[in-house]
Amino acid sequence: MPTEQTRFPSLSQSISGHLMTGAVKAVLAFLLAWLCTLVFKLDTALGQLAVALFCSYLIAEFMSAVIERPIVKQRNRTQPGGLAYVLLPFSAALLITFVATFGITNDIAAATLLLALVAVLNAAEILLTKSWIPGLSPEEEQRMFDDFKTMSKEHFSDDIDRITSQARENTKKKYFEKKERGDSWN
Repeated sequence: MPTEQTRFPSLSQSISGHLMTGAVKAVLAFLLAWLCTLVFKLDTALGQLAVALFCSYLIAEFMSAVIERPIVKQRNRTQPGGLAYVLLPFSAALLITFVATFGITNDIAAATLLLALVAVLNAAEILLTKSWIPGLSPEEEQRMFDDFKTMSKEHFSDDIDRITSQARENTKKKYFEKKERGDSWN
């Protein structure tokens, strides 16, 4: 498939996907932060930590999508893999988290705590998604889709034939029943 025919998700779709995963990670980070505040005494209120997490994840996920976009376009894959694709958004998220948290709370301990939590959660996401491994090229995706369509047609062909013949028989049956009663078919 030529490059000009390749359809990538738009930047807004990429941002919304990042924000969705960011929302899940933010909730997990907040729960972990709450557990940590039970163990460690911070000079920061839990509400300030929540605001700092919300702001940092909102900005970081937006920036991750913007940072990844040129790499995706350049390598012509929706998941291009590689160190730059993984480490640039990861580093940006850590920097944004530290700056946002310190800016909101003015507490270095709170900023360090949230930095550690965000680093662990983002690293877990990277390990689970294996985003350093390149995904399929558009040609490979199209070939897989075509194979799936062919396999589906072959697998369900008997069912389709049975349903079609059954529908024909039902239509014939209804037609002849109406004809016997003298009703018009219309």
